[in-house]
Amino acid sequence: MAGRVIICISLVILMVSIEPSWATTSKKKDSKDDAVHPYRQCLLKAAHSYQLHPRLLTAIVRVENGGWNPLAVSINQNGRGYPQSVRSYQEAVNLVTRLWKQNVNFDVGLGQVNTINMERYRVHPVALLEPCTNLRYAARILRDSIDRHGYNWKAIERYNGVNPQYPWKVMKELQGVR
Repeated sequence: MAGRVIICISLVILMVSIEPSWATTSKKKDSKDDAVHPYRQCLLKAAHSYQLHPRLLTAIVRVENGGWNPLAVSINQNGRGYPQSVRSYQEAVNLVTRLWKQNVNFDVGLGQVNTINMERYRVHPVALLEPCTNLRYAARILRDSIDRHGYNWKAIERYNGVNPQYPWKVMKELQGVR
């Protein structure tokens, strides 16, 4: 029990102590900051709606979709994701529609929302190609995980399924280290 409390406290301290890099007024920006810019308002609104720290949601999206590509589609096989090459919105629509009809396990969009969650929340994958919609569902999935497991690393791990390495990746993003 004491270990869980320490982990929970460390997660809260880490998130509160690190201001999102895109929230500062510094002139120096890196490509990660530039990439989040078009989706900043959607991300902030989604985080606020589900009472999440925006830095945590940003870190998860960076781990899931480092390039901030709203059309990202990844097919999951044997515990590994295989990114698909998509050059346009229409190509992405065609691909996710075909995969959905074939009952393939895949992830879509900025938050890489998985088909399990698409079924759980009754959302069609084409809707998740819209960045703000995808971020809202990503925030909802994370909030539900936190509500189930507590505000701790296990809840963050469960965003991605069951992967003990996932929280470490998120922590590195929270610390600003890739």
